[in-house]
Amino acid sequence: MRHAPALLASLVAVLVVLLNLDAPLVEDGLFWWVPKALSMGTDPGWVLDQLPAATRPEARLPPQWAGGLPDYAHPVGWYAYLALLLKLPVKTHVAVHLAALPCAVGLGAGMAALLRRMGGPQVAWTAALIPLLPPVAAQLLRCDTDLPLMALTPWALVAILDRRDWLFALTAGLATFCKEPGVLLAAPALAACLMDRRRGWGWAAPPLVLAGWALLHWSQTGWALAGSERLPEDLGGWLADLGSVLWIVLGEQWRWLAVPVAAWGLWRLSPRRRPLLIVLAHVLVQLAFFGTLNFLGGLDRLDHHTHVRYLIPGLLGWVALLLAATPWTAAPLLLTSLFFLHRPSAWGPESSIYGLDVARAVRLAAPALERDQPVWVGSYAWTQLTRPYAGVVDEPMDQLQLYAFETDPREVSGFVVEVCEGEPLGRLQELDLQEVQRFEVRHAWVKLHLVPASEPGVSTPP
Repeated sequence: MRHAPALLASLVAVLVVLLNLDAPLVEDGLFWWVPKALSMGTDPGWVLDQLPAATRPEARLPPQWAGGLPDYAHPVGWYAYLALLLKLPVKTHVAVHLAALPCAVGLGAGMAALLRRMGGPQVAWTAALIPLLPPVAAQLLRCDTDLPLMALTPWALVAILDRRDWLFALTAGLATFCKEPGVLLAAPALAACLMDRRRGWGWAAPPLVLAGWALLHWSQTGWALAGSERLPEDLGGWLADLGSVLWIVLGEQWRWLAVPVAAWGLWRLSPRRRPLLIVLAHVLVQLAFFGTLNFLGGLDRLDHHTHVRYLIPGLLGWVALLLAATPWTAAPLLLTSLFFLHRPSAWGPESSIYGLDVARAVRLAAPALERDQPVWVGSYAWTQLTRPYAGVVDEPMDQLQLYAFETDPREVSGFVVEVCEGEPLGRLQELDLQEVQRFEVRHAWVKLHLVPASEPGVSTPP
């Protein structure tokens, strides 16, 4: 029975992946990580300035690839592993999801082990809801570098609580070799050393791994690490970003409903003090870091979309704190998770499985886009429809036209494809578009519009 909670949580996480094996590739996995993993089998060059053969370089390139494949400053651990799994004799997008299965098992078992130490055997059972948290489920189906970081974070925290420096060095070091923010795990490790009044050595592993990668990368390329996407310009901007981070982690998707239940449990049950303080240190460091660096919530743009995946390690710690207060916290967390699992969020497609449903809607619409007249699509759908490895089409649709936010509507004729998220019509909204067909997958939709004959160069559909 001791391992039953870990088995259950791992099973739930694995089912999230297996039930979505045919989900198309989206966002950074579509544009960066899978192409780079595919490239490792054909051109192992340190920094590639051209697309690998697997991405059909003979075809037109999406705007996101105009400068080649960026982000090689990120550590190589994750996409080197992904390159091995992409050799499986299955379709590329299926192989990508199969590569996520060890991460799913690691996440489920790790959260059960962490919750056991924070709140006892009864609390460990609540780990089964962790894979159903909408941002967590969404990340299990994406091949971003944040996936292994998410899976390794609970094990690093377990190692800290158990005072096992070797396990922390292994898990946190590997997390850092997959993505740089793994180095933040050194903070709760140091906090534990101070709290226990002991000299530990494990905390040094993540900084050493990051420094070693930076030195190696600098010796080969002349620069060290990927930089921040932006820094806040003033105090107001910093407070806005920090407020966005706090809300996404602590309250978004009605997670605030769990707080009063946890407060009641904390008052009634008085959980273990040391584990809670160490995990709290982890959460505070995550919130402070991403409230200051690499956060897009405060940018001047039409939407509030941001990289919610950056915040998942902090989210795991926060939810663990709530659950450790009392197992009853699982009830509101489970109900809100199931309600928001497929629903859109103002913070973007990484907040739930909605973003994957958008890609499924594009796949559903694909047969209707075979037209005698021009069909215009945005860059995300265009890439999915012209790169079969994405899992949307079996044969590339190279006849499609690509529109951008500033595309002159006078140049557009035939049909326009509108996707509910990530593909703004921009100036094409000036056209008197007429909806011809609509394709829906749960809350996601794709619309096929006709540019009416009154517009230049347009005739009625066949």
